[in-house]
Amino acid sequence: MPRKMCWPYWNNRCSLVADVSAVEFDHCRELALYPGSVFELTSRFLPSAELEPLLALYALRQAVSTIPKSPVDEQVKWAKLKWWSEEIVAEPGASSRHPVLRALWHTGARAQLSDALLLRLVGDALSQIDVVPVADENAMFERESVLGATEIQLELALDDAEIDEKNLRFLGAATSSFQLISSFSANHRSESSRLPLSLLAKYNLDAAQLEQKPGKTELAQIIGELADHALGWFSEGMSGLNIRPESSACKHLKLRWAIEKRRLRVIRQDASGFMEAGKFFGPADAWFAWRFLRKLV
Repeated sequence: MPRKMCWPYWNNRCSLVADVSAVEFDHCRELALYPGSVFELTSRFLPSAELEPLLALYALRQAVSTIPKSPVDEQVKWAKLKWWSEEIVAEPGASSRHPVLRALWHTGARAQLSDALLLRLVGDALSQIDVVPVADENAMFERESVLGATEIQLELALDDAEIDEKNLRFLGAATSSFQLISSFSANHRSESSRLPLSLLAKYNLDAAQLEQKPGKTELAQIIGELADHALGWFSEGMSGLNIRPESSACKHLKLRWAIEKRRLRVIRQDASGFMEAGKFFGPADAWFAWRFLRKLV
């Protein structure tokens, strides 16, 4: 018998989720709604029918994408990702199914996501093990566009929607760069190895120096420049954006991009304050999100 689960994040609303236990969704919530994340904010504005599949999807993304950053040997990382690749294509009724994948099936999200697309999520994680810094901003664009495109296409697939390749590449680079930039907040672990060498050289730094004893002024300037690049990529990606079919709103994806752009503008203006304070989203961001969604109706 399914049971009601109350979610404190969403003004004490309760939802009835058929065939999904509280344990499975509690696990998804722990993974997907980590403090300070964009999804922790945007999830509050989703109706139950839209929230549940996205909660499972974001939990899967978090479970897989954080493996390369975990403090374990590379062999362990490879083994974990191999396990995920096998688990993703396993039979739905297998007793060993991970709770996140069970939630994906029970919410109907898994039926919308192809094996190939989900396996790209694992492939992207594999590419981030012992990642080597790229030469310049152009190479960074190419790498981040691939990483971000997978996440965007997964969410589009839930609505059976698609966008043009050009928009996908720019939006992928922008949203993935936002995640990179966010890693330099005081409440996150930085990903210095993903910074382009040309930008580091401009300030006489390297990734190793940033990990050991970062120069706050120089790093703030680097983060400010990256925020400016990401905003430019967002502008290119949103230009002429056509989400097909037209009846598919993809409201959450649009809200997510709007919130990321808003935060990037703040970071560009005061990168030092962003890094030192480790800012979380607050009432002003919630008000912005509410007004943004009202305009989409």
